[in-house]
Amino acid sequence: MKKLLTFFSFVIIAVLATSCGSTKGGTPTELLTAGNWRLESINGKAVSETEFAKGAPVANFSIDNKITGNSGCNRYGGSYNLNDAGGINISQVISTKMFCEGVSGEVAYFDALGKVNMTKIDADKLTLYHDTEELLVFRAEE
Repeated sequence: MKKLLTFFSFVIIAVLATSCGSTKGGTPTELLTAGNWRLESINGKAVSETEFAKGAPVANFSIDNKITGNSGCNRYGGSYNLNDAGGINISQVISTKMFCEGVSGEVAYFDALGKVNMTKIDADKLTLYHDTEELLVFRAEE
């Protein structure tokens, strides 16, 4: 009986050890929807916090094909579709219209977001393209 109890204890510990790892899913949809993405660059240029009144933009993609986030000034939301070939369509984006003084990055962010049609997704990096032109690069927030 003691050997059986010891065996089951090892099995439970092994299961817990492997299931508690902090790994994101493996499919593009699982990776995309695993959490928030913070913007690092627009059109190949690193994001400067001074271009945004409330910090760098953030995007969140939900499993029900909704995108939400903060554009550095305003909250926004819309829809997206993702296919297995890396194609993505972001549409019906609407945002609040708060005034944020001296903010040039928000306009560039929304312009780029509206052009996106391809994506490359890794566990900690999301790159959005228009065809082969890199538009937006995000890092996963922890």
